[in-house]
Amino acid sequence: MDLDELYRLLRGSHVQAVGIVNTLRDPLLVLDDDFRVLSANPAFYGTFSTSRDETIGTALADLGNGQWDIPELRLLLEQVIPKSTSVIDYEVRAEFPHIGQRTMLVSAQRLSHPDSGQRILLLTIVDATEKRKADDDKDILIGELGHRIKNLLAVTRAIARRTEVEGRSAEAYRDDFLGRFDALARSLAVSTQETEADLSQLVRAVMEP
Repeated sequence: MDLDELYRLLRGSHVQAVGIVNTLRDPLLVLDDDFRVLSANPAFYGTFSTSRDETIGTALADLGNGQWDIPELRLLLEQVIPKSTSVIDYEVRAEFPHIGQRTMLVSAQRLSHPDSGQRILLLTIVDATEKRKADDDKDILIGELGHRIKNLLAVTRAIARRTEVEGRSAEAYRDDFLGRFDALARSLAVSTQETEADLSQLVRAVMEP
């Protein structure tokens, strides 16, 4: 269930919504106009290893060790209350009590309390730590791949430049260049094999042509 579906459900049926909110796997907070916690679901208490007494009535900025005390986030939330705008996947990276370094994605939407008509803020929190780590690892791999490709192109260019051309036919140049290029390919195969590469094996692969 996404934030928009939950928003519509809360507007339509308060009793039914409360039961569903309590079953959500992602942490959820309901804040008043002053960003104090009116309610939280069990997923919030479980994720952040906190209690109802430590949460209800507490300002968002004072939760935990102040991880949510972020001026930019507060500014975004202040725009949600009067203008009925939304905050989608605002990233918070911090060291949280009990659970350590985490990356959280915060989304917020305004709605009116079904009983009192009070404007409140619905805040959902998604733990994106593993996804962000996977994305960072992928970026590192892509960067390393790009670096190796540049090195390989530079070596290939050097082979082409250092292959003798004076007094030789195009066929002789081709055969000489391809021999050196094949040696490069064999050296790569030896150096990237799963077992440890033997230096003498690597030298033979390069020098044999």
